[in-house]
Amino acid sequence: MKIRISRAATLCVGVAFLSVFSSFTLSLDALARRHHDVGALRMRELRRMVHAGRAQEAIYELESMTRKNPKDVEAWLLLSRVYIDMDETNNGNMMGKAIAAAKSALSVRPNNSTCLKALAELYARQGRFKEAIALLDKAVAQKNVDPFTYKAYALILSENKRDKEAARYWDKFAVAMPNAESSLRHLDCGALIYARAGETDKAVALYDKIYQMEPLDSWLMKKAEAYEMGGRNNLAIDLYSKIIKGQADDELALSARAKLYSKIGKNKEALADMNAAIKELPTTKLYLQRAGIYEKMGNAAMAKKDRERANSQN
Repeated sequence: MKIRISRAATLCVGVAFLSVFSSFTLSLDALARRHHDVGALRMRELRRMVHAGRAQEAIYELESMTRKNPKDVEAWLLLSRVYIDMDETNNGNMMGKAIAAAKSALSVRPNNSTCLKALAELYARQGRFKEAIALLDKAVAQKNVDPFTYKAYALILSENKRDKEAARYWDKFAVAMPNAESSLRHLDCGALIYARAGETDKAVALYDKIYQMEPLDSWLMKKAEAYEMGGRNNLAIDLYSKIIKGQADDELALSARAKLYSKIGKNKEALADMNAAIKELPTTKLYLQRAGIYEKMGNAAMAKKDRERANSQN
C-alpha cells in the first residue's frame, strides 16, 4: 500500500517546520537582546556607582568584564576612569593601569574620538602634552566627534597658554553641547578659558550666568579676576568693593583690591586694604605684599619690618 502525501500536506509540513524554526530564531534574538539590555543596564549602574565616588566597588566587576570580553570598549574606558579615581588615593600607583586600560579601548577602536580623548587626558595629567595634542588632533578629525573632545582640547590648550586656540575649541564645545550651559562646572571652565584668551565680555557673561544660579561672592571674585586679566582694573575694583561692602573682613578681596590700587598708583588706599587684610589673617604672602606697597611709598624701614615678619611666619 502506497502512502500518498498531497502537495498541500507537504506545504503544511514545510510551513510548520518554518514556523518552528522562525520561533526558535526569534527566541534566540530575544535572548540576545535581553542579554544586551541586561548588560547595558548593569553598565549604567556601574557608571553611576563610579560617578558617585564608589570606584572601589566597581573595579573587580569591570576587570572581570574586560577579561571575559577584551573588546568591550565601554568597560575598558570605565575601568580606566576607576583607576584614575583610585590613583588619587593611592599615591599615583594606578596611573599606569589607567593608561593601559585606555590603550586597550583604543586598540579596539583606533579612530574613535572618545577613546582618543581618554588617552589624551591621561597623557596631559602626566605633562605629556605633545602626545596628548597629537591624539586630540586625530580625534577632532574624525567624522563623528565626541563633543567632550572639544572640551578636553580647550582645557589642554589653555594649560599650555595657547589661549586663542583654546577659546575656539570651547566655542565648538558650547555649540555641540548647549546643555552644558546649565552646569556650573562647565560654565566655570569656559569663563576661565575666555578670560585667559582676553575675551573678557564672554567670560563675564558666563560668570553672570553662574552668579544667577549660585549667588556667592566667590563667583564675583572670579568675575573681578576676569576683568583684571582683560585690563579693566576699575571694573575689577568695583566688584572687589562690592564684596568688601558685604563682608569687610574678606582678606582675599582686600588684598586683591590693594594690588589693583597699587597698580594704578593709589598706594594709600592699597595700604589701608592691606592693613585690614593682615589684621584679619597675618600670612607671609600678605606681609610681603604690604612690603611692596611700603617700598612704592618710599618707606624702606616699614618694608624691611614686613619682610622680617614674613620670614618669622616661616
